[in-house]
Amino acid sequence: MPENILLAGVGGQGIVTAGDLVAQAALIAGRQVKKAEVHGMAQRGGSVVSHVRISSDGPVYSPMIPDGHADFLIALELLEGLRWTWMLRPAGRVIADDRRVAPSSVSTGSAEYPAQPEKPLAEGGLVLPATQLAGQAGVPRAANVLVLGALSVHLDLPAGAWDEALAGVIKTRHLETNRGLFRAGRDLALERLNRATDG
Repeated sequence: MPENILLAGVGGQGIVTAGDLVAQAALIAGRQVKKAEVHGMAQRGGSVVSHVRISSDGPVYSPMIPDGHADFLIALELLEGLRWTWMLRPAGRVIADDRRVAPSSVSTGSAEYPAQPEKPLAEGGLVLPATQLAGQAGVPRAANVLVLGALSVHLDLPAGAWDEALAGVIKTRHLETNRGLFRAGRDLALERLNRATDG
């Protein structure tokens, strides 16, 4: 049975790169992988979604995650996270950046951005200040890597596979900073898990 990871955000947030990193780490770890992207008006801040399906015990026949079968929803923008929660299976987990990017309907006044969109997402997982922390490190666009660090806690992939994937996908001048952000995301997720266990 494949493990299904849906990554959602808007154009320019690195959704495709994040999907590449997950797929590469899985391939390096010897897993079967299928991957696909669905692009909206990405160049105008439209929706971008990446499907990654990983299997350790057999082939993956389709790159597209069936409706309601995502094990993880990785959201780099809160509204996009809300928009795609229907893809999660009942026990699926959300890992989201707390960033807000107003769509054109909100910018023109024909719609309103939902109040407190992080609340329902946090109920099903973890909401992190990923863009803020990546900005403090000087690479705000690397928020995707920090969120993947949080995801890595839940996937049975060795640390070396993630590190090799980062080295293969991220530009050399940003590699060490991205490694640090990946570790920060992983530490935040572990801290939250430990707190939940202790509580």
